[in-house]
Amino acid sequence: MRLLGDKVKQYRKQKNLSQQELAEGICTQATVSLMEKKNKVPSIKIILQICRRLNVSLGDILAGMGSSLDEQFDRISRAVRSGDYADASRLLDQLNMASVQNAFDRERYHYYRGFVELGAHQQPDEAIFHFNLLLHRSYRMPWDLYAIVGNVGMAAAYLERKEYEKAHYYLREAMTYLDNYEWHEKEEFCRLIWARYRIAQLYLQLEQPQLVNENAEAALRVVKQQASLYLIDVLYELKGEAETALLAAPAAKRSFSIAKTLALVTHNVALQQRLATQATVVD
Repeated sequence: MRLLGDKVKQYRKQKNLSQQELAEGICTQATVSLMEKKNKVPSIKIILQICRRLNVSLGDILAGMGSSLDEQFDRISRAVRSGDYADASRLLDQLNMASVQNAFDRERYHYYRGFVELGAHQQPDEAIFHFNLLLHRSYRMPWDLYAIVGNVGMAAAYLERKEYEKAHYYLREAMTYLDNYEWHEKEEFCRLIWARYRIAQLYLQLEQPQLVNENAEAALRVVKQQASLYLIDVLYELKGEAETALLAAPAAKRSFSIAKTLALVTHNVALQQRLATQATVVD
């Protein structure tokens, strides 16, 4: 792992910050100078705080962040986000745990294992164990993406256990982090939209339609800004469900109609089938 001091300087100048302003409350101005001029790596805590202030990810200022397991974790990620937990479980079981050596890979492992225990094995206690290990690290850096998805996972696990107060607590935590998070890469964008989608789903189960609507709309704003189709069809479906519960029939009809059209565009057969049962609302 190597610090890219010129990148730190570049991002600092983009924010119109002096070295002293960047360092304030984190480290000394001399430390920032050494980072920029000599590529000196201070503690990981300082690097994370610098990233937070600059609104960049670790990968933006560090080289050698890659892992030999990236491709495997990417496949697991796609399976989890598509809801194919059986495939995610199969792929996770194929991981050579001897290769899971660095902290980043361990965080990813616990994150995916938590969702697999929930989605494939219906084991909320096991899921909570893994999410706790994840959040134990992430709480030191609450802007970390895994703090967001870890809280979503904890909420889902406690909802499965019918511990509703704890489910609400972790959902509020996830939403607080989401409101303050600035994404920079496509993978981060996808995970953040997925987190909003899952939060909306969980609030639907908790019979909180207003919060379902708020999270679906927050996700839709970002998706539209990026001219993306990622989860847009099911987000409109959730919006329609929330509006139905709120007795906003015209709005619900519009949302379901949009979802139905988008399901054809995205070739989402499962959604098409679900919406077919709501024909009296959609048509």
